Amino acid sequence: MSLITIILFFVYTWGLGFTATSFLKNSENYLERNLMRIGIGLGVFVVLGVLFNLLRIPLDWKIFLILSLAYPLFILIRRRKEFKLPKFKLTKSNLNILIVLVISCVCLQMYAGGAFSYPYLENDDPWWQAVSIKYISLEKTAYDPSNYYFDYIDPYPPGYVIVMGILHQTSSSISWTLKFFNVLILSLGILF
Repeated sequence: MSLITIILFFVYTWGLGFTATSFLKNSENYLERNLMRIGIGLGVFVVLGVLFNLLRIPLDWKIFLILSLAYPLFILIRRRKEFKLPKFKLTKSNLNILIVLVISCVCLQMYAGGAFSYPYLENDDPWWQAVSIKYISLEKTAYDPSNYYFDYIDPYPPGYVIVMGILHQTSSSISWTLKFFNVLILSLGILF
């Protein structure tokens, strides 16, 4: 397990979601506001990865980290005097969010139990995805090289393999990255 990759995933998604929603009216509910930032940030992460690839900007985890932290840190520095930790109250709205959060965590545990019950990837699709993801994590581009054809980069929208390739740059195991983040994104989908 790569704890640093999990933390970076949430930093990327929350930071990009914070930046994308800072120009909108945000929810008054602290939990809802931050959970939605993660969900919107995941969408921004995919679009940004595809856009960077189109513009030939390297798909490097450090670039995504800087972009995800730049605006939130700017706002924190600018408003540091008015910054205060939020106070949590158990309201009906927060209780509903906590119930859905528990359901999402149970699903995460259940899905992870199935995904990690055997050490290998199942059937052909994950293996071909892994080849594409490994290429993106090493070469930092989703463009096919002239001497090789990847089944899951060019004919398909490259968002998934770009996100997984960036996450694999900070994780040593391609199998763990694929299994865990598939499970995590599915579980977060229930929450969103």
